[in-house]
Amino acid sequence: MTPLTVVCLFVRGEYPYTVEYVQRLREGVSRHLSRPHRFVCLTDQPEAMPPGVESIRVAPFPGCIALWTKLQIFNPAQGFTGRMLYLDLDTLVVGPLDPIVDMPAELALGTDELRNERQPGEVDRFGRPILRQYQGSVIAWDAGTQDHLFTEWTPDVAQVWSTDQEWYALTARGALGMPYAWFPRISRVQPPWPAAAKVVLVKKPKPHIAADRWPWFNEQWRAA
Repeated sequence: MTPLTVVCLFVRGEYPYTVEYVQRLREGVSRHLSRPHRFVCLTDQPEAMPPGVESIRVAPFPGCIALWTKLQIFNPAQGFTGRMLYLDLDTLVVGPLDPIVDMPAELALGTDELRNERQPGEVDRFGRPILRQYQGSVIAWDAGTQDHLFTEWTPDVAQVWSTDQEWYALTARGALGMPYAWFPRISRVQPPWPAAAKVVLVKKPKPHIAADRWPWFNEQWRAA
C-alpha cells in the first residue's frame, strides 16, 4: 500500500517563517493523523530540515511572490504517488486530519469562509482580481490527477491573478470544497475551538507572534 504523503512548503519569501514552523507542523500532524505517513518539505534549504522531515529541493519561481511556489506540489517531477495532504506553515492542527484525507474527491480544498462577504469586482492591492471560492491552506488530492495545475501555469498567471487560490478556482478539475467550519480563522475564533475544527488558519497574526501574544497558543503550537 502506498503511504500517505503529507507535504508543506518552506522557501525564502515575504513572510518570516523559520524552521521551527516546519517542526511544529510535523508534530501537529503526528498528533492528529492516525495513519502511517511520510512528511515532506519542499524547500530551498534542505540542509536545515529537522529530524523526521524529508526534503525536496525547490526554488521560488522568479518574478513571483513565494506563495506561487506551492504549485510545485503538483509537479510530476517530484515523483509523488498515492494520496497527498498539503498544509500551509501558518496553520495549527487542532483536530483529526483523517476526514480531510478521506474526502471522496480527486482534489479537496478548503472553502473560502469569506466567499459570502466578497464584493463585486474585488481586487488585491495590485489591482488583480480575487475569486473567493477556495482557500489553499489545506489541500488533499490523488497524486497525478492535478499535474496540470503545475504544467499549465506560467509566470504570467501571477501577474493577472492575486494568488494560487484563484488559479485553483479557474483550472482545478473535479474539485470539492471542504466545509469552512473545519478551518476557523484565528482572527475570528479562539479557544475553545468549535467541535468541527480541524485546522486553524493562523494568517494574522502569524504563529510566532501569536505564541508571544497568547500563552494558550504558545502551549498548543509548541506542544511536544
